[in-house]
Amino acid sequence: MNRPAALLLPAPRLAEEREGTLALHHGATVTVASPELIPVAELLVDRLFAETGVRLSAPRTGAAAPGGIHLLVDPSDDALTAIAPARGVTPSGCSLDTERFSLLVAPEGVRLVGSAAAGLHHATTVLRALAEQARRSEGALALPAVRILDGPALAWRGLSFDVVRHTFSRAEVLRVIDLLERYRMNVLHLHLTDEQGWRLEIPSRPALTPPGSSCFTEEDFAAIVAHAAARHITVVPEIDMPGHSGAAIAAYPELSPTGTAQPVIVDPVEAIARMASEDFAPQFLDPRKDEVWTFVDEVIGAVAARTPGPYLHIGGDEAFGMPQDLHDAFVVRAREIVRAHGKEPVGWQETARADAEPGELVQLWIGEDPLPDADENPFFRMLPPRLIEMLTTTFAAAASDPRRMIAQHARVIMSRSDVAYLDAPYAEASTDPEVEARRSRLGLPTYPAVTIEHAATAPIPGFDTDDQLDVVGFEAAIWCETVQSFDDLTFLLLPRLPLLAQRAWDAGPARTWEDLRPRLAAQEPLWRRGGLTFFAAPSVGGR
Repeated sequence: MNRPAALLLPAPRLAEEREGTLALHHGATVTVASPELIPVAELLVDRLFAETGVRLSAPRTGAAAPGGIHLLVDPSDDALTAIAPARGVTPSGCSLDTERFSLLVAPEGVRLVGSAAAGLHHATTVLRALAEQARRSEGALALPAVRILDGPALAWRGLSFDVVRHTFSRAEVLRVIDLLERYRMNVLHLHLTDEQGWRLEIPSRPALTPPGSSCFTEEDFAAIVAHAAARHITVVPEIDMPGHSGAAIAAYPELSPTGTAQPVIVDPVEAIARMASEDFAPQFLDPRKDEVWTFVDEVIGAVAARTPGPYLHIGGDEAFGMPQDLHDAFVVRAREIVRAHGKEPVGWQETARADAEPGELVQLWIGEDPLPDADENPFFRMLPPRLIEMLTTTFAAAASDPRRMIAQHARVIMSRSDVAYLDAPYAEASTDPEVEARRSRLGLPTYPAVTIEHAATAPIPGFDTDDQLDVVGFEAAIWCETVQSFDDLTFLLLPRLPLLAQRAWDAGPARTWEDLRPRLAAQEPLWRRGGLTFFAAPSVGGR
């Protein structure tokens, strides 16, 4: 018997198989209970056609039609109110009960109900997933009857996406958004600036993106935000400061303590070699300079004006060589500027070392044992002593960060490198020479190689283990030092991204690998159909 509901990722809270089948034909009627739901239904029709070849009717307002699909929002629906609201913080600023939904496939038709538009949209993505797994015959999809009732346990579920170390086109970013939508994630955290480049046009600061440089124009960024918003995904832009500011300082050297800039080096190996040179000096935005605050205010103001979501990320990580008092002073004032421009600040975990008000949003990223063992990791032995010293100093303070977060009553987004970083190398070898060559090349060698089962089931503090941290969200992270193409990117994202989406959706004890493995294997034909390169892991069913 065809059981597509048993292959869904994330796995639903409740999936009841029922008797019968719905034949969903070309031209089947799509109706909505109220006109404002037309855009949700139009997106469903477009995506179903692209993914299955079945073209439904243009949506209209009205009652449910036999053999068709009906969409409505009903926050008082008894089945939906029985689901506990998500915990944490919503990235859109909406309430915690907006993402619950029900889906009923019966021989008479399909009924999708959301507690709000976001929940209704999730119902459409699940229907699409069922349709992709369904049998096709004579221009129709044979959908087995099923009732699904679901809602997320965690309100903030996202991907931190490095678009600096490798440049991606607008179209490629939109494809990543579509992946997040498929797995019901609701945050795209865009890491837009770093040592190697500045990827967002700031009209008042043209030197950041000179002619010929690769960046997102104002039009590009608006298109990315709109594409995400239509899928109920919030874009959280990150301007990384005061460290990771090499590109900004190259454009405006007066922002650095010395008034000079180091060369911008894109290649990570060359950048490491540069750190070993005698004239290398760590770079950071110097909070003692008035021109730094003019710059920060201009940039934050420009980014905030283009960002409809309530949050803006200020970075704050790895300010190598910066005295702690200067780093703290920078973080405190940067937060004030973000709030002055109408947004709430988010920062990497090092920002917890600065004075903070209760409820500050911080992103915990440093995992257990962040520095590799030099005897076991040949790559680490290649690093210049100066860089090893800076890394050691930075990470030595990390062990106390969680205690600071607890004492400050900080709200924590969990992104620990040992469970959430998708640029960790894959541990499983492939018998396919082409796949193996890509696997061997991709992923930062400073991270331990991990298995797919590890991504699925490794305990996450705040989710699966007792922890006093107030975990309000989860983000996977993909850093692109080793990425050379969009295919490389999706190879690192897949198959791990949907597993981490499952963890964020459940936000509780990990499901068993025996349950998750077939669900994951069922995604592979869908990725192939969509033209996405992925790692066919032997443990999942690949070679």
